[in-house]
Amino acid sequence: MIRRMSLIIASAFAALGLFAWSGGESSKAVAASDSYTIKFGNVISAGDTQNQGYELFADLVAERSDGRITVQIYPDSQLGGEREMIEATQFGDIEMTAPSVGVLANFDKSLQVFDFPFIFEDAETAYKVLDSELGDELLAGLEKSGLIALGWGENGFRNLAMVDETVKTPADMQGVKLRTMQVPMHLAYWKSIGAAPTPMPFPEVFTSLQQGVVDGVENPYELLFSARFTEPAHYLTETRHIYDPEVILISKTFFESRSAEDQQIIRDAAKEAIAKIRSLKTNISDEIRAKIEAAGGTVTDLSDEERRQWIESAIPFYQQNASKVDTEKLKAILEAAGNTTFLEVIQ
Repeated sequence: MIRRMSLIIASAFAALGLFAWSGGESSKAVAASDSYTIKFGNVISAGDTQNQGYELFADLVAERSDGRITVQIYPDSQLGGEREMIEATQFGDIEMTAPSVGVLANFDKSLQVFDFPFIFEDAETAYKVLDSELGDELLAGLEKSGLIALGWGENGFRNLAMVDETVKTPADMQGVKLRTMQVPMHLAYWKSIGAAPTPMPFPEVFTSLQQGVVDGVENPYELLFSARFTEPAHYLTETRHIYDPEVILISKTFFESRSAEDQQIIRDAAKEAIAKIRSLKTNISDEIRAKIEAAGGTVTDLSDEERRQWIESAIPFYQQNASKVDTEKLKAILEAAGNTTFLEVIQ
């Protein structure tokens, strides 16, 4: 009996030892599984300033997580167009993306206020508004769509690039087939001045310009140049008609499944990446203009009178469309930007 009891006790201790060992192995497995990869897709060319900032983001995350977190950057629409990547981020098929606010407004209507033309006179004014409580409030609404915004990225002011001739005034846009994003307010503005806006995915634009499917395209200088749109569309005009911030997004489900420590690493790295992108953007328009002109393109500045015509062309658009968005938010942005021209017509 004693011998049998001893065997039972020995077996029990062996089992406990096995359990303790297994528990140790289980803990190690959990720790090992804490290493993971973040797929970060965007439509911007690999060498552009945005992707330089995103590479910094990847480096900072890897360094501060001691290599546990790997961020893989997929530029040049490798994972799809902007809308497709937003949806993929919503569903967790990829973890991060950085779309234009114009496309993102399809997922959160409050962001449509940034689709109105000629709000900001310069980037510094835009930064002041975006980095304010108002900017934070607008980003917070994305959580309802399964997305968390890590901050306002930077794309820059959108300008015109035409295939056959230089555009100087809104009257020159009559009947022009202009490639735009699938953004309701962008479409409405160009239609209001007589153009024929033609939405199409970013990867299709170059061929469409070559084949005459569209007469021109509008985008910031850097993107026009790096995507080679300025080869077929080499008549550029600095209209600066819309300031087009990007938003750095991460999947809400994915982000909230991470530890508080990892969340902070990701947030801090995104903040530093945005600061780098903005710094790089400071002189990029002048540099890109010089490259475009060296390659045989022309870049035309508007006279004060021509710019006045462009701004005045948007007044009927504001009157007709301000009520279709969050009008109070639009007024708040115009007021914060010091833009009395449009604020007065929608009061």
